[in-house]
Amino acid sequence: MICVVLSDSNSSVLRQRVITSVLFVLVILIGTLSGKWPFILLFGVILLVCLREYYTLVAPKDIWKDLWRKYSGIVWGMIPYVTAVYLAHGVTMPGKQLALFLLLYMTALLAWFFIPELFVRRSERFSQAALGLTGLIYIALPFGCLPMITIVNGSYSYHQVLAILFLVWSNDSGAYLSGMRWGKRLLLPQISPKKTWEGWVGGMLVTLLTGRLIAYMLDTWTVRDGLIIAILVSIWGPLGDLVESMLKREFEVKDSGHLLPGHGGILDRFDAFLFALPPVALYWIALR
Repeated sequence: MICVVLSDSNSSVLRQRVITSVLFVLVILIGTLSGKWPFILLFGVILLVCLREYYTLVAPKDIWKDLWRKYSGIVWGMIPYVTAVYLAHGVTMPGKQLALFLLLYMTALLAWFFIPELFVRRSERFSQAALGLTGLIYIALPFGCLPMITIVNGSYSYHQVLAILFLVWSNDSGAYLSGMRWGKRLLLPQISPKKTWEGWVGGMLVTLLTGRLIAYMLDTWTVRDGLIIAILVSIWGPLGDLVESMLKREFEVKDSGHLLPGHGGILDRFDAFLFALPPVALYWIALR
């Protein structure tokens, strides 16, 4: 009787995970394929939710100090994305003006997060301020890279974001399946007790095959593009997964949120994507 109950429970959890995965992918595909502004809106909402989950995790108390950090972090975190969308529409900004904007943004951030901590009574004030800034580096800046590689002079290419997403998903699936089949040597057991070296190698091989297939399907990608971006995703994606695991262990939580039944939060689903975006954007814009 106990075995039957456990079996029914596992079946229900699996069914819930599958349904959530299908709906999640459908939302991403519809939002991405519907055009430039639905794409911008969709990923703006995803960024907003990721920021909210992060700041809820690092500032969980319902007191003004934590609420200040949470909501101000969300507001400051949206600025790089909005700015990137603005610049991606062909708006030119002289180097001096761009440097001035970045300096003002960084100066304001330092003042906003560190100075209030000088006047509150609690322990670990410096680390609390640092956590506020970390959310912007960890989440906001990577999302700011997305419009730069999908929108050029106002022209939107949905192929770019879908290609990167498919590479991230193929890496995750390849690592999971090969780890389940051949995994023996643990990658970083103190951070993630289930990830193995065999899984990492399997994920990379599947990602390389996916990158080669994408290069075959897209006229805008060469074989070199497909392989290099696949390598970047297969290195930086798993690192992003491990970093988020480290974050959750630090704060002793299983998931970043509860928005996706059976999967956790939005940040849980975009942890690898976040880490892969900056190196991919660097290659696509500057090194290609």
